[in-house]
Amino acid sequence: MADFDDLESRLGKFHPRRPAAIPDERLQRLRGPIWLAVAAGLAAAMLIAARLQSPGKLPEPPGAVTVDAARSAPTLGALTALALERPDDLDAALARISRETLPDVTQPGGVLQPLAKF
Repeated sequence: MADFDDLESRLGKFHPRRPAAIPDERLQRLRGPIWLAVAAGLAAAMLIAARLQSPGKLPEPPGAVTVDAARSAPTLGALTALALERPDDLDAALARISRETLPDVTQPGGVLQPLAKF
């Protein structure tokens, strides 16, 4: 019981206080401008990196649809006209379009490869 009385008397003497301030006030005054300079330097580095990287040099993922393939694909209007005028040729046209534009899922390293890990 005496141990609890001793602990209680010590806790009664405890008074929380604020930590001491950093003694160098010059550092405190420079803290804002330092962060501003760091942010400006990072923004400048990102801008330079964005300017140096040209959008034409990005690698295309395997099986991606190129602009030429997208332009050569018939439009919805052309497919509708084909379906109305020659319905027998519509299936062949859709099969050709899917072979040209959709990725090959049976190819090793194809689009389903990352999903096979799950």
